[in-house]
Amino acid sequence: MYSFVPEQSGGSAQSWGQAFAHRGIGDAITTLEEAGAVLVSLVDATDWSSEGFRALHELLARVRDDTGTQLGSLRIRQWELEGSE
Repeated sequence: MYSFVPEQSGGSAQSWGQAFAHRGIGDAITTLEEAGAVLVSLVDATDWSSEGFRALHELLARVRDDTGTQLGSLRIRQWELEGSE
C-alpha cells in the first residue's frame, strides 16, 4: 500500500507543503480560467442599451477584470513556488 505521509515516504515536510501548495494554486488557476471564459461570454451577452443591463454589463466586466488580476497573481505565485523547488 502506498503511503502519503512525509515521514514514511522520505520527503521533507517542506517539499510536501510545496507540492500541496502547487496543486492548490494549479486548481485555483484552472477555476479562474474557466470562470474568466464564462465571464467573457456574459459580458458580450449583456452589452445592451438598457440602464439595468448596462449596470450588469459593467459589473460583469469588473468581475472579469478582477478575475484576470487574480489569475495573474496566482501565476506569479506558481512561478515563485516552482523556482523554490
